[in-house]
Amino acid sequence: MPPQLLDDRQRRLSEFLMPASVILAGVLIVVAFGFVISGAVRKNEPSAIPPVQPPALGDVPLNPDNQFPIPLPSASDLPSPTDTPTTTPPTTPPTTRSKVPPPDQGTVKVARQDVPSRVDLSAEGTRDWVHWGEQSTFSLERRSDGDFAILEGPPTAPRFRHGFSRQLFSWRGGSPVDSSDGTPTGVRTCGKGNGYTISAPATTSNRTLKLYVGALAGRGKLTARLSTGNASATGTFEARGNGLDTAVFVITYRAPKNGKLNLTWTTEAAFNDDCGGVSLEAATLR
Repeated sequence: MPPQLLDDRQRRLSEFLMPASVILAGVLIVVAFGFVISGAVRKNEPSAIPPVQPPALGDVPLNPDNQFPIPLPSASDLPSPTDTPTTTPPTTPPTTRSKVPPPDQGTVKVARQDVPSRVDLSAEGTRDWVHWGEQSTFSLERRSDGDFAILEGPPTAPRFRHGFSRQLFSWRGGSPVDSSDGTPTGVRTCGKGNGYTISAPATTSNRTLKLYVGALAGRGKLTARLSTGNASATGTFEARGNGLDTAVFVITYRAPKNGKLNLTWTTEAAFNDDCGGVSLEAATLR
């Protein structure tokens, strides 16, 4: 081979080997550096490459060493957007209701007493008084300024004037008879169921009505009842003999509102077929 060609060939080969050797040396250096780095990582892995720290807020890091999980509510615990929160009112203990008092029915009381030998109707009847039978069977003597407080209902039974009372009734300031020093007169009736009806004013204040009655061979029953309210009371009096026995019923009463005290004095039983029954002498109101 000619020397010129050999020189040219060597020169071209050297031109290729020089860059190749440089490239190979670079590759070897990179590989060697990789091994060094890999060994360092394996030797001290936690601190070899420190984690990236985000910016801290003041002196508190965003990634503290000790962190605890924060419990989050489940989907079932979260309120629905359409739910409206409700507030339960506080319960109050039941209060004791005071008992409502029953309606006022008024009061009526009846007591029976003996009749004194003389009765002064004017002194006893400060509001009104009446006397029966001084002049005739249907006569009625009364207090002239008593405003007709005591009234007798229409007669519906046999009626007789009598003068059998063991007591004397006197008065002054009367009408149509102005006065009397004492009279034993009255009226009477016969037969079971027959008798008299009498009325007097009833107010919310206590009142006292005295009714002077008698019985002859019979038993009488007195019933006193308020027209306002349901209060009522009864009393009885009887005489078995043929003579007239007398008594006085003392009626104390009070009404829930203004009304009347209604009295019935009737023959509950007659003890003979002649004329057993009851009598009526006088009444006073105060």
